[in-house]
Amino acid sequence: MKRLLLVLTLLSFSISFSQDGIILSQENANEKGITPIWPKCERSRQTPTQCFDQNLRNHIIRTFEYPDIAVSEGLSGTVTIEFIINKKGKVEVLEVTGAHRYLQREAIRIIRAIPKMEPGKWGSKPIAVAYTIPITFRKPK
Repeated sequence: MKRLLLVLTLLSFSISFSQDGIILSQENANEKGITPIWPKCERSRQTPTQCFDQNLRNHIIRTFEYPDIAVSEGLSGTVTIEFIINKKGKVEVLEVTGAHRYLQREAIRIIRAIPKMEPGKWGSKPIAVAYTIPITFRKPK
């Protein structure tokens, strides 16, 4: 009986722990209708997903600055950045790949400047949603 109680206790702990660690990919979150809410998107006529995507694109365009050192060295390329909007609605950068490190730093700066938002929710529980986006740096003329 003690073994059964121990096993049940361990199982319930691992199940509750695993639920707290769920991170949905953008595709899975979109399928389930789960998306973080960008500030002011709750009043938009667009769906939350459309509003998030449009605001993210606009944010990248507005915040983008080609690094001076990258211009002087003639650097260009595509940086792929993986990040999550965590359960508190804040951005966490997970991985950055591609191009030169100066361009990677700029991509990180852009993503970290995303405003805090209402996190995605699964039922009433906040959930982290993962995104992977490419940012292409072309040499200015």
